[in-house]
Amino acid sequence: MVKRIKGIPGLDETPLPHFLNKKIRALIMRGINLFVHKGKSEYVNFPKDRIKKILLVRANFRIGNAILATPSIFIFRENFPHAVIDFAGYPVSALLYKHLPIDHHYSITRRFPHIFWAYFSFVYKMRSMKYDLAVDVSCSQSMTSSLIVGFSGAQFRIGSRGKWDRLFNISIPRPSETNKYKTLPLFLHDMGMRTHQILPQLILSPEEKEEGKMKVRGLIGINQAPVIGIFIGGRKSKGKKWPAENFLKLITALRAQKINIVVFFGPDEKKSMGFFEQSLGKDIPLVFEPSLRMFASMVSQCKPFIACDSGPMHLSCALGVRTIALFLKRNFNRWGPPQNIAQIIYHPEGIRVEDVLKATLSELRNVSSP
Repeated sequence: MVKRIKGIPGLDETPLPHFLNKKIRALIMRGINLFVHKGKSEYVNFPKDRIKKILLVRANFRIGNAILATPSIFIFRENFPHAVIDFAGYPVSALLYKHLPIDHHYSITRRFPHIFWAYFSFVYKMRSMKYDLAVDVSCSQSMTSSLIVGFSGAQFRIGSRGKWDRLFNISIPRPSETNKYKTLPLFLHDMGMRTHQILPQLILSPEEKEEGKMKVRGLIGINQAPVIGIFIGGRKSKGKKWPAENFLKLITALRAQKINIVVFFGPDEKKSMGFFEQSLGKDIPLVFEPSLRMFASMVSQCKPFIACDSGPMHLSCALGVRTIALFLKRNFNRWGPPQNIAQIIYHPEGIRVEDVLKATLSELRNVSSP
């Protein structure tokens, strides 16, 4: 069965053309270097008891990067339980951060040409809030995040040391740790926060979980057997996408063992749904879910979830779903989730179907064991 639905509302925006984006960045950098003094590079112990309004910023439109920023919300809420904590990000984070402990989310547009005048209005709004503290939680060289923090008007403007740190009055050296699941808590610790190793987390309401459960049951029928979720997407331009033929072989092998399977497609893969339906038949559910929250609710019902290095891989981990993460490139040390929530599969000569099948059956045995 194939569920064909149009794209996710609020996410399918037309971004700024690359060549124009590059030119604008260069002009902005030149202006900053001319008119903005170098920010303080040493650690400053700002008065935490006087921090009442906080703005966290992570301006990236990808699902994975938005999810990897969630530990900052929990860490700041633990350190400032009574403060107003707002977040500025793209519309995808507004969807993902529902039920997280923030007071307000500001969505940043990336539509062209709206981007040119939208930021003036956005910065004016930020300055009117009179934030005490604004932090770029990307831990990287994010131009947009740095600009928002730099022009927020906050008394303390903090970010990572680098080419955009002129916009901050406190710049923190980037941690030597490069794994994205560990970097942010370390960065916030160096900033003076009381912190601990905290994993990305998404929160679903009981109603969302129940709706996801009913949707999955509607696809596979009512039974108590585990459901394996398989996401066939991945950024092909970055060499992160496992071949469709391999997914077909894996799905066929699992189905031969009478295992429940739901196959998920992203916006970039929905054109291939007909190919999968023709190859697999109509008894395996193929789903392109336009609602990101509903997609997450359905993924939460899977045990385990199989995905290439992608946003849905990080989403599955943040939901506490045991994940089989397929890495086609040797970047799992940087982007790979920890072993206690995921099993990473990588081979320099390519991932074999047999290896993924073996890992999946092993995960299923663990689910079934008392």
